[in-house]
Amino acid sequence: MTSVDRPVQYWKVGEDNEPPLVRFHDNEQNEDGLFRWSYPQATLFLYGYRGSPALVELRLNAPRQDGMHPAQVVFSCQDGQLATTTVAGYWRRYQILLPTSTTTETFLSWQTDSYVALPDVRELGVVLSGVKLLTTVTRPLLSDQLIGWAVLPLLVWWAGIVWGWSGRWRDGLAILALLPTVGLAWFPVETDYWLPTLPWPAWPLVPIGFLAGWPLITTTVARVSHRVALQLQWPWFGLISAFAGLIALRFGAPAWLMLPISLGGVWLAWSLLHHCEESTSSWPIGWILTGVTGVAFITRLIALDQMPPALWRDEARHGLLALQIWTDPTFRPVYVVKNADLPALFFYLVAPFVGILGPHAWSVRLVSALAGALTPLALYWFAAPIVGRRAAVLGSALLAWASWSLSMSRWAFPATLDHLLVLTAGGLLWRGLDPGQSHRRSWLYIGSAALLGGLAVYTYHTGRLAPLALLVVALFRLGRDRRLWQLFWARLVVAALVGTVVLTPLTLYILQDSAGFNRRVGYVSIFQANNLFIHRPLNLLAENVVRYTLMWHVQGDANGRHHLPLAPMVDPVVGLFLLVGLGLYFRTPHQTHVVVLLWLLYHVPGLLSFNAPHAMRALGTLAPACVLAGWGLSRLGSGREWQRWFISAMLLISVVFNLWVYFGQMRSHPRVYSEFDRVETVMARIAHLPVKRNEPAVTVYLPREWALSDSVRFLTSDLPPARQPQIWRGTSVEDNVLVVLPAFANVEDVAAVLQALGPTAVEVLPTPTIPADGEPLVRVFGRGVAALELMKEP
Repeated sequence: MTSVDRPVQYWKVGEDNEPPLVRFHDNEQNEDGLFRWSYPQATLFLYGYRGSPALVELRLNAPRQDGMHPAQVVFSCQDGQLATTTVAGYWRRYQILLPTSTTTETFLSWQTDSYVALPDVRELGVVLSGVKLLTTVTRPLLSDQLIGWAVLPLLVWWAGIVWGWSGRWRDGLAILALLPTVGLAWFPVETDYWLPTLPWPAWPLVPIGFLAGWPLITTTVARVSHRVALQLQWPWFGLISAFAGLIALRFGAPAWLMLPISLGGVWLAWSLLHHCEESTSSWPIGWILTGVTGVAFITRLIALDQMPPALWRDEARHGLLALQIWTDPTFRPVYVVKNADLPALFFYLVAPFVGILGPHAWSVRLVSALAGALTPLALYWFAAPIVGRRAAVLGSALLAWASWSLSMSRWAFPATLDHLLVLTAGGLLWRGLDPGQSHRRSWLYIGSAALLGGLAVYTYHTGRLAPLALLVVALFRLGRDRRLWQLFWARLVVAALVGTVVLTPLTLYILQDSAGFNRRVGYVSIFQANNLFIHRPLNLLAENVVRYTLMWHVQGDANGRHHLPLAPMVDPVVGLFLLVGLGLYFRTPHQTHVVVLLWLLYHVPGLLSFNAPHAMRALGTLAPACVLAGWGLSRLGSGREWQRWFISAMLLISVVFNLWVYFGQMRSHPRVYSEFDRVETVMARIAHLPVKRNEPAVTVYLPREWALSDSVRFLTSDLPPARQPQIWRGTSVEDNVLVVLPAFANVEDVAAVLQALGPTAVEVLPTPTIPADGEPLVRVFGRGVAALELMKEP
């Protein structure tokens, strides 16, 4: 059986029916028409070919400067390398027969040596002006993907029978499950792009076997659970093995082995929780919360200028914006696109700190650190009425010293501010919607929640979820109780008006520059991903789901600015009791539904963007995770004599582990400190020496690109104009001069500096390094007694 083939598709640059192209520069035009430069490596994706070969015709050009060899281009596909050819320096058409796949993405990629045509500093590959796509054989009507998706309605209907769904839900969902099959049959190209790839024929066998064996699985699990519950040693063995499995993952043990051991261990330990209720014995909650808050402040404020060890350019840009707000009364932004791509609330809060205390690493980080230190208190405020005071204080403790939270709190970024405001607002809203609350206090709480929720939108991109998060809190607080909705509807309307008023300046900005407001979000979206091998949004989403699931216990963010590279995002204690808390959630009806839904909600920014897992975009998941972990820890052995020492031991292990990760491993990890502007920070310190030691005769010179860098400009912005670091232009007339070059400066630049400074010039050794025992970062050349003595002083 065959289908009518799609007609030949021909696209020219500038037309609307552009095929999926990845790693291309913007459209350009000359006398020959519109064209696009590719990067040295670029990809064209194809959809709807159902495994039939495709003939791809590219109109290419690869101009090179005189004396350069012609561009050699290597063409590859999903199955490997296809061909290598020379692309001429004039327009020609190149035809490639491309095998297409039914189980993976189909793409044609090409790679060539990087070409830079100065003064254009972009990395260039080849020039594309058009693409022609056609099939070489008749495509089959029934592709593997179509057959695979056709099984889905049967699976949904069968699952409804096995799990006892109502007939209406079962039949309705089975009909909806027909849509992918209908789409592939009638709109193969568009549907093929939007549907995730199914690895036919293997994929239906797993759910079919699972559904067929479900009665046997449930009977076996119930029987084994009953036997395990009767033997005390098995639950403890399970708990120990689960904890050991998570620790082993930290030290590189294979995830395919350790994760099942940990999950099985949690299941074996279930009898320690299943038959116990929360104890009503009082804990000194106030004293514990005070201690937790103290730990949160100490761990975020201590050595704030030394860890992270240097400034990062984004921090410097934020500091410069804050200084501009402080010094320029005409500069009052709502949203800053250039050099920030962020709402402006954070810059207004930082402004008085850097304006009064000066432009230092610790002063620009202070707002973020204070927000992070207050977040455990806000977490307790939010969670106490939901999971109980004991579970809430344990959750706040686990958050107070979490290495993930420390990493995000100790550099100048507004992500921590977002979650402080949302948690505080959520606690206010939950209490304000309590029918037992006094009328006046209820109005105050709900109005304040709307105010803080609106302000959260002005913090970081994830702050856009704040109104939705508060809506979730309201829906779960009022539930289906019609009487409560009638009681509180007027207050909710007023809260919505308060939030609208707070968001009015931002709304007006969006109306004026919606592209600027959404630029960063669009740039990192999975719908505009720069992945050279995967382009289907749902394929990227599925990959992200796996990555964010594994980030808790197996492998986290690779960015050293965000956390210890590739380490799990939480310690083994939080990892273990997060599993326990999720198990409790599924096992027992509880109002933790709101916590779990918020935990899932704050995964959305990360799931819909690339570079997964991304610790900053997913930071909102940490607080709910700590609540669930605290809830699980509080229920383990509830009412038993050994509970107090067990919980204390778990908290001690957690705090030691996290402090070791952040202040131990991360402090000395090259992939952490190399992420920051160490060279610029050292140069700024040297530039401060003449003023710091009262040597006005000494002038410090830096190369142009370093003197104008954001980090140097911020850190030296407190110097008088005459004492600012000067741009080295190859000569100097002063008697006392220091010229600072990066340590990797080439021999010619060093020789030019020494020649310009004259015969008395010497290289000053040693030079400052970050960290203190690290490799040299700069080379300093001096002339004059005062200059040389300046560098010798400690």
